[in-house]
Amino acid sequence: MRNAFFPHMEWAKAHTRTPLPIELGFSGARRPAQKLLREHGSGHRELERRIARKYGVFKDSVYLVGGTSLGNFIAIAAHCDPGDLVAVETPRYAPLAEIPRSLGARVVSIPRSEAGRLGPIPARAKLVVVTSPHNPTGRLLDQTDWSALDRAAARGAVVLVDEVYRDLQARPGPVAARRNPRFLTTASFTKSYGLGALRLGWVLGAPELLDPVRRVDNLVSVQVSTPSLEKLLQIWPRLPELRRKAMRPIRGNLQRLRESGLRLIEPDAGLTVLVEVGDGDAVAASLERRGIGVARGSFFEAPRHVRLFLGADPRRFRTGVAALQAVMAGESATARPLRERHRRTRR
Repeated sequence: MRNAFFPHMEWAKAHTRTPLPIELGFSGARRPAQKLLREHGSGHRELERRIARKYGVFKDSVYLVGGTSLGNFIAIAAHCDPGDLVAVETPRYAPLAEIPRSLGARVVSIPRSEAGRLGPIPARAKLVVVTSPHNPTGRLLDQTDWSALDRAAARGAVVLVDEVYRDLQARPGPVAARRNPRFLTTASFTKSYGLGALRLGWVLGAPELLDPVRRVDNLVSVQVSTPSLEKLLQIWPRLPELRRKAMRPIRGNLQRLRESGLRLIEPDAGLTVLVEVGDGDAVAASLERRGIGVARGSFFEAPRHVRLFLGADPRRFRTGVAALQAVMAGESATARPLRERHRRTRR
C-alpha cells in the first residue's frame, strides 16, 4: 500500500486547518462541531509538540494515530506491497506478522534468543519489524542488535520498532526513530500510563517515511479523536505519576516469580514475562478453570510458555503464581477453583 493516495482527504484536511470565508465545497454541520470540540484546532499541534519534545524528535517527525495497533497497521501498510519480503521477530506479538501477511507480503521470521538477541536479518527484506522491550519476553535490543538493524536499513529496508513498553524502563535510551532516518517508532499512552481508553498513539520517523503513513491513514481513520486529545492534554502533567503507578508492582511481582522456582525468561523492562511450563495451552486452560487468566505462549509462537502480566495487583499475583506452581506440580485436578473460594469468602 505504499502508493495509497486519497487526494480528496488531503485537500479537506488542509482546508479545515485554514478555513476560507465561504466554504461551499464542504459537507456536514461543521460549525457547531468545530466550536464544541475545537476540531483540527491547536490541541492537535500542541500534542505533537509535546510528544516531539518528550522523545527528542522534530515536530514534523510525529504523526498521531488512534493507538499503537492502528499505528502498526498503517505503518506496515505504508511500507510494504504484495510480494515484498517482510522480516518479523519471533516469538512475536502475532498481528505484527499477520498484518503484512494479510496485505500479500511474504513474511519470514527473525528468531530472538532468550537473551533477546536478534538472529540474521534477510538481506532482501523491504521491511523489518521488531519490538523493544520485546513482547512477550521484556528483553531489550542491545547495541549488536541495533547495529544489525542499521545494516538492514543501509540495504534499503525500513525498520519498524514497536516501543509501546519503552517508557517502563528505568532509564530508557533514545527512541528508534532518533537512531536512524530509516527507523520508525510506534507507541501510545496505553501500557506505560494506563490510558488505553483514550486510543491515542503515534508514529515517529523522518517526514519522508511518515508521508506514506499519512496517506494510508487517510484511507482508514483520517484523524485522532478530538475529545481524547483534549483529555490527554489535561492529563499530561500527571503522566510521570501514572508511569510510577504502572511500574510500582513490577519489582515485587518479579521477585515473587523468581522465588517461585519456576523457569522464566528474565525481562529487562515492560509488563510481560514468559514462564516455561511445557505445554502452555494445557497449563493456561488449567489455570483458567481455577479462575486465573494467563496468555498462552502459542499466541506468541512460544508454545512451551505462558505470558504473565507483571503489573497485576501484588496479592492477586502471589495467588496466581501459587496456583501456577500447583498446576506445575500436578495438583490442579484436586484444587478447588479460585472463583468458588472467593465466593465463599465473600459470604
